[in-house]
Amino acid sequence: MGYCVVDLQSGKRIDFRGSEIFPTASTIKTSVALEVIRQVEEGKRKWTDKLEVPPTGRREESMWSYFFKDGTKLDFDGWVNLMVGVSDNTATWLLRDTLTCDAVNARMESLGLPNTKVLGTFPPDRVREVRLRQKWGLGMTTPREMARLFELIAKYKAAEPGGCEKLLRILSKQYWDDMAIAAAPIEVKVCAKSGAITRSRSEVAVVYGTHPYILSIYTDDQKDKRWEWNNEGEETIRKMCRIIWATLDPRGPFTLPKGYEKFNPTGAGAEV
Repeated sequence: MGYCVVDLQSGKRIDFRGSEIFPTASTIKTSVALEVIRQVEEGKRKWTDKLEVPPTGRREESMWSYFFKDGTKLDFDGWVNLMVGVSDNTATWLLRDTLTCDAVNARMESLGLPNTKVLGTFPPDRVREVRLRQKWGLGMTTPREMARLFELIAKYKAAEPGGCEKLLRILSKQYWDDMAIAAAPIEVKVCAKSGAITRSRSEVAVVYGTHPYILSIYTDDQKDKRWEWNNEGEETIRKMCRIIWATLDPRGPFTLPKGYEKFNPTGAGAEV
């Protein structure tokens, strides 16, 4: 496990394995969403530009757009909200390939985040990128760099203020709300993005408590590979989120109401 925690008021930060590279899983989707926003700001795209859902064979059965009718078109607003809000993978592949990995990764480098990369399908002659994809999957980052990305967004430095505000509001509407969001009381705004692959779990969030803070937590090489709510990696991240909240907010420890666990997010359990 690696982590980075940043107190946004004092600027103090603490990390463990903060500069080591971890697989991002879905947390890299924040960088893709930021690139959409930056390209809209630069006039290269419009928030209302439409993209057609890929053919069924190029979709992933992960959340809603897998079930769209062929020919369905959504605008960037719709695709970004699906990608971030419910972590829709088909939306991610479509946006990533439309923008290109190179554009997203160049943007991350311009923000001082050289190890934060979205990884897609590269031609065989791009040997380095092919190997990175094989090793890390959808993306790679370090706990420090992903915390820094969220810090730049929270401080309105990753894009123009309006773009950062929009991305924060999208990040605040998470379907997968059982880690950092569940560690804070209902009245506290939390802008988060989680990630999960078989070997790894992750959570990154801005928590707007009495003392606002950022947390960035990653696991890798997990022995527990179960896709269950009590996976060891997810349980560890939940404990970390509760410890950080109880340490940094004067209200102290927070516990969810009894019976809440019956309503943990399921992924909807869609059947066709």
